[in-house]
Amino acid sequence: MGGGSGGHITPIVAVVKKVREPKKHVDIRVWCDRKFSGRARELMGGSARIDIIVSGKWRRYANLSLWTKIRYHIFKTYLRNFIDIFKIAFGVMQSFVKLIIWRPNVIFLKGGFVCLPVGVAAYILKIPIVIHDSDTTPGLTNKILAKFATAIGTGSPVENYPDYPKSKTRFVGVPIRDGLHRFSHAEQNQAKKQLGFDMEKKLIFVAGGGQGARGLNRVTAKIAPKLVENGMQILLMSGKNDISKIESLDLKKTDFRVVEFLTDDYIPAIAAADIVVTRAGATTMAELAAAGKAVIIVPNAHLSGDHQTKNARVYENADAAMMFIQDDLSEKPEILLNAIKKLAGDSELREKFSANLLKFARPNALNEIIEMIFDVAKKSQKSRQKGEK
Repeated sequence: MGGGSGGHITPIVAVVKKVREPKKHVDIRVWCDRKFSGRARELMGGSARIDIIVSGKWRRYANLSLWTKIRYHIFKTYLRNFIDIFKIAFGVMQSFVKLIIWRPNVIFLKGGFVCLPVGVAAYILKIPIVIHDSDTTPGLTNKILAKFATAIGTGSPVENYPDYPKSKTRFVGVPIRDGLHRFSHAEQNQAKKQLGFDMEKKLIFVAGGGQGARGLNRVTAKIAPKLVENGMQILLMSGKNDISKIESLDLKKTDFRVVEFLTDDYIPAIAAADIVVTRAGATTMAELAAAGKAVIIVPNAHLSGDHQTKNARVYENADAAMMFIQDDLSEKPEILLNAIKKLAGDSELREKFSANLLKFARPNALNEIIEMIFDVAKKSQKSRQKGEK
C-alpha cells in the first residue's frame, strides 16, 4: 500500500518486481489512491493488480506567508481536512471489506496518508503489517500505525525515529529499483547517446518530481538560456501540466529537453547526468546515492513538518551535496545558475560530492525489506494454520 507521490510508489515497484523473480506464484496486490493509480499502473507494468482505496489527507503545510496561511488554511486546509475525515472513515470500511474477502498474510505499508485506512482495518482484523519510513523524520501516518506494526523498516538510522518501538524497528535503507549503481564513464556516454545528447557536453538533469515541482521548473526555465550559452545541456523531468509551457521556450532543442516525470528515461537520465538538480524526496536521494552523483538539492519547504529540508540538511552537513532554498531561487534564479556553473567547472568538487553521497547508499536495502516482509508473512501463515487445526 502506498501512493500520493512517486516516492511512495517506486519502492513498492522495486519490492514487487524483486519478489516476482523467484516467487511468481505469490499473490501480490498493490493498493493506492485514485489520483496516483494511473502512474502506479504505468510503473508496475503488469507486475501486480492495482486497486484503489479512498483516503483523506491531513494537511499540515510549513513555512507559509501570513496571507498564504489565511487563504490556504481556511479554504484549502481546514475545510478539506474536515471533509477528508469522512473519506478516511469510508476508506477504513472499504479496506475492512476488501481484507475480509482477500485475507492476505501480510501488508506492506510504504507510508503516506493513503496507508492509514488500510493499517487501521488490518489492525482490527489482526492482519500483520510491516511499515517503512524513508524520510529522516517519521511521517504522521507511520507514527500512528507504528504501535500496530509487527515490524518497521527505516530509511535512516533508528535514532531518528524516537516514536518507534526499538524492539521491532530496523534500519534497512530505502528500497530502490534495479539498474541503479555507480555508472562508469563509458556507461555515462552511452546513456547520453541513447537520450540524444552530445557526449562532449555537460548534462544537467533537473528532476522536478511526481507532483511537478512548478517552482523548480520556473527557475530552470529562467536560467536555461544561460546554461545553453555556456555549453551545457539540460534535461528537465517535469510535471505533466508544465510541459507545454516549458517546451515553448525558444531554445536549441538538442541542448534542452523536457519530458514527463516517471518515464522510461529516468534511470538513463541519472546515468547520463554530470549534475542532478532535485527535490529532497528520500527515495530520489537514495537512488542518487546509489549512483553517486553530484547533486544540488532544492527542497520543497512547504510540505508537512518541512521534512524535505530536514532530509536535505543531512546531505549538506555531510558535504555530499549543495542545498538551496526554493524561495531564494525564485527571487534570484542566478543563484542556481552560478552554483551549476561552479559545479560543472570543478571536477574535484563533483567527485567529492559523489564520494560522500555514495556513503549513504544501502545496496542491500531491497533484500532486507523483502526478508522482513516474508518473515512476518511466514509467522502469520503458521499462526493461521494452527488456528485452523
